[in-house]
Amino acid sequence: MLSAPDAAYARLLDVSGALALLVALALLLERALALVFEYHWFRKASERIEGLKSPIAFLVAWYTCRHVDFDVLSRLFPASDGSIQPTQVGILITAAVVAGGSAAAITLFQGVLHFGRDARVGLIEANRARTEADLAEARSRRERADTDSARALAERAQVEAGAVNAMRT
Repeated sequence: MLSAPDAAYARLLDVSGALALLVALALLLERALALVFEYHWFRKASERIEGLKSPIAFLVAWYTCRHVDFDVLSRLFPASDGSIQPTQVGILITAAVVAGGSAAAITLFQGVLHFGRDARVGLIEANRARTEADLAEARSRRERADTDSARALAERAQVEAGAVNAMRT
């Protein structure tokens, strides 16, 4: 049997592990659903049918939590004998938190870390614009160099023509 401080520490580790699993599952769910949610046909469908993503995220989270018997409430509030018994209500609430957490994960990935499709497209467009600006600047420099070269050749031709005329006279 564990001493009181050891039992409290073990409980802290168990609860921390459950919460870490909850966050990890929310992030995994978000990334897995991004494959569907960012696809062009789904984007068009979600523009027509508002609120389509949330029920899909909830159903996938519920199925996943039910499949692995993941009930974060049973980990946070174990039975009096210390046993962890997943319940359907706990699984349902856990799935709701995971699905809601995936919205926060979407914000984190797309808004803060710029991992979303829109951010990638924006980055590609910014790189394209920078490349086009660099190319335009290089063309301008080349045209300026060509103009300066033509001017120098014209001046040289005038000087040579003037020298030849001076010799004839």
